[in-house]
Amino acid sequence: MSANRAAECLLPPPLRVPARFKPVFVLATSRSYSSVVTGMIGQHPQLAALPELKLFAYDTIADLEASLPPYWITRGFTHRSPGLVRAVAQVVFGSQTARHLCLAREWLRARADWRGADVFDSLLERLTPRAAVEKSPENVESDEALERLKTAYPAARFLHLTRHPITTQRSIQEHLQRTVPGFLIPGQPMAGVAYWVEVHSRILAFAASIHEQAWMRVRAEDVLNDAPAQLERIAVWLGLSTGAGALEAMRHPEASPFACPAPPDSGLAGGNDPAFLQDPIPHRVAVPCELRPPAGWKGNAALWDRAIDLANQLGYG
Repeated sequence: MSANRAAECLLPPPLRVPARFKPVFVLATSRSYSSVVTGMIGQHPQLAALPELKLFAYDTIADLEASLPPYWITRGFTHRSPGLVRAVAQVVFGSQTARHLCLAREWLRARADWRGADVFDSLLERLTPRAAVEKSPENVESDEALERLKTAYPAARFLHLTRHPITTQRSIQEHLQRTVPGFLIPGQPMAGVAYWVEVHSRILAFAASIHEQAWMRVRAEDVLNDAPAQLERIAVWLGLSTGAGALEAMRHPEASPFACPAPPDSGLAGGNDPAFLQDPIPHRVAVPCELRPPAGWKGNAALWDRAIDLANQLGYG
């Protein structure tokens, strides 16, 4: 290790001013069209969508990097948060070439003891005057991660993005079958619905602690099926320009530097939904007309009753 690199490793994180930045956090379960919707919102000229960073699910960058499961290591994955490496390469070094991705890894290793907010601040500083939009599902999978968001960024805005429980469960099951072939998901389809109930219940509880002006909820299906009205609604909520050019830009998430796969052999597959990376053009989607237990449901009436109540609350009655 060079002397400069060693000295850099010893540098403490910069002093934070929590209220300085006003990022937008999209809170959603996995498989909620969050990649495409976040990409759409982030194409507004006053915003910048980032891929999934996973910065607030762990105490430090070292903890994040150490969480990469052996299963994925043996399959060529080289970082727990490919979106974070891609974001650092793009925002700090200017592109996602192989060389800049390597520099991004070194940049993160030199800041192994930094907390997620310290690294996020570095990205936000470089993106200013644009505000960042970020949507890691890990942000909503624990109360601790949500509390980190609120504490680190008291001026943040939170968009609660929802998707129908049955199509969410089906997408989770199909995604796991594609990415982990042959892996049997215990308890499906009940497990997927239980996850949907747990996460959205946690988000709603968190919403009670947020000022109402910093909070908005939208159905992902509505954004995709009625983009002009819904994107304008989101822009108004965020206090952004609603000019025709700005709203038109929001309809083109494919223009984002994070709307394509990372370079081959980089070990950084991901950062956004694989299907989105292959086809980032928004498409209309179907919304089930009924709330019925999915095929294969095995009783558990109490869970289904909870799912029905929550679905009605979220506008899927």
